Amino acid sequence: MEVKRALLVVALLVAIAPSAAFAWGGRYPTGDVYGSTIQINVSSTYPVDQALPQAWATFFGTLVHGREIATVTVDLAPLDEVQQFCGPQALACYDPRSKTLEASPEDQLNAPSAREVVTHEYGHHVANSSLNSPFDAEAYGTKRWASYMNICKRAVAGELFPGDEGENYQENPGEGYAEAYRVLNLTKQGATSIGWDIVDPDLYPNATALALLEQDITSPWVGPTLSHVHGSFGNGSVRTIQAKTALDGSFVARLHAPTKSRMRLALYAGGRLVAGGTTVRYSICGQRSLTLKVERVSGRGAFTVDISKP
Repeated sequence: MEVKRALLVVALLVAIAPSAAFAWGGRYPTGDVYGSTIQINVSSTYPVDQALPQAWATFFGTLVHGREIATVTVDLAPLDEVQQFCGPQALACYDPRSKTLEASPEDQLNAPSAREVVTHEYGHHVANSSLNSPFDAEAYGTKRWASYMNICKRAVAGELFPGDEGENYQENPGEGYAEAYRVLNLTKQGATSIGWDIVDPDLYPNATALALLEQDITSPWVGPTLSHVHGSFGNGSVRTIQAKTALDGSFVARLHAPTKSRMRLALYAGGRLVAGGTTVRYSICGQRSLTLKVERVSGRGAFTVDISKP
């Protein structure tokens, strides 16, 4: 792997640091609006100085975040110790299983600042703490950002490779999300010239992508919404429902019709029939509208369609 691509590589921690390696630390206040504290462990290489972890806790509190900040553990260590866990070329890494961020508090020569590196890695924690079912948010990014960026559609087309930390690292949308999170924070800090070197330029976020990413953090997507459409048949054989689908995910519609009638649903995506029956299911992957038709085979009366969508 090239050094540039490995600078901010996310590697699974393959070992657990011995307790003696992180000899001091604790929970420190971030100063955020939630009154959050964050767990920071410091390598025994550094002399005990509470100003070091407190400064980093305060920094984390300045990043765009939600209550997930209280669930991350930050291990601060010299670069050589970091690389024992993250890999020989990595500046930092995040383990989604233990929600642990491993980083050096010092800037490195010819590399982004330690704060930028850590911001990227914290972006992985934000994604890992988010819901984007049926997708893995750590691999695809958060719901609104991933939908706007057409991550699902581009992954199906073979343009992006969710979760690929190897050959297709630059086309890994999970890395693109972490980099977009870095850009969001730098932009809010007033930066006007922001580098973008480790992932595909097509993943660079515009203003809308940044706004949706921030919304995903401050007002997280918590699950599908349910709506009810009512109609009836006297004359005619078809009733049409247009469903806007701004977010990728699972679409389900269920028909409730009079027992003495025969009615069915037909779901169309781009004019193509994709599902039919009294209950229809469809995986939204880039389609921004669906057409649902209630078809009367026999009988009359009122009906209700329950629609669940992201």
